[in-house]
Order: sequence, then structure tokens, then C-alpha cells
Amino acid sequence: MSKRFSGSNRMMNSPALQIVRQKAGIYFTPTDKVLDIGCGPGDITFEIARKTHEVFATDISEGMISSAKQNAVKKNITNILFYQTDLLDTKFQSGSFDVITAFNMLQYINDRRNHYCKIFELLRPNGLFISSTACFRERKSALRFVMAGLTLLKIVPEIFFYKKTELDSEIKESGFTIKEASDISKLPERFIIAIKS
Repeated sequence: MSKRFSGSNRMMNSPALQIVRQKAGIYFTPTDKVLDIGCGPGDITFEIARKTHEVFATDISEGMISSAKQNAVKKNITNILFYQTDLLDTKFQSGSFDVITAFNMLQYINDRRNHYCKIFELLRPNGLFISSTACFRERKSALRFVMAGLTLLKIVPEIFFYKKTELDSEIKESGFTIKEASDISKLPERFIIAIKS
């Protein structure tokens, strides 16, 4: 999958990447320390790094981390530390980050509530959690069945089908206040900015 994603037009034109490009100056500051969960080949991570002090980029895929490192060298971006790990890694300390991001990856996690609680713990007071998530249960379409088939064939990781209301509720129940929520694609893909209040 990492070879297929790295540098693909699909990634470069993703709605989440376009939003981050447009509003990075609003969401991020030059002093921010950021944790990017599920960085993939790094396209969104690089946009974040250009606006912040330091980014810790993680992915469970060795291939994705390798691609992201190579892409960072090509783009001469030096303020990113890459880790092949997950959010529950003990190297990340409570209250360490100003912003935590998770773009197009929460739909691959079954137990999201645990992850939201961990994100809340890792953020500093008033820290931001920024995410985009495909909510496949919002509408019946051929795409749902295609994705389910691809999962069965092990072409893509297991995908969990959620509604927007479930996503919003889970984030609020973890202690966050949602500052902004909108649909940025027809999937729909839910873009959320939440604050640790």
C-alpha cells in the first residue's frame, strides 16, 4: 500500500490536505509541538511542519514511514521525527503536545474511544485535536460494498463504518469541546477541530 500511496495524485488532491493548506496559519503556530498519527507518506505532515516548530510523525506501517522519510529529504524538511509505532507508545508523555492530528485513519480503528482518551491525555491544556474521518455509514453506496470487499481480500486494512453523530459524540465524551465540524467530501469525510478544555 505504501508504494501505491506515496506521491499519488489521490493523496495530493485529498480534501484534508487542501483544508490544511488553506488554513494551516489558523490551526498551527510557529512554536507548536505536533503529533501526527498515521502520517502515511507524509503529504499532510509536511504542510504542518512548515508552520510549526516540531512534528512527531507516526505510522504503524514500515513502508509508509520509509516513504515519508524519503519524501521529507526530497522536500528538505528537517523538523519531523518519524516513528514506526502507534498512539499507545509509552515514549509519548502526558501533556507533551500542542496539537495532535489524525487524518484519514480513525476509520481503521475499532476502539476509537480509547484512542480519544489517550489523545486527550497527551495534549497540553487548550491543545487541539484535528482530524478527518470517512463516515461510510452515512449513506448507502456502492463504495461501502467495494471497501468491504477490498478489506476481505486484504487489499486495504479493515475499515469500520461509522456515522458522523457517533464520531462527534465519542470525541465530546472524551472531554473535548468541538470548535468546528464540517463535511469536506461526499463520502462524507468529517473534518473536526476539537479543543482540550
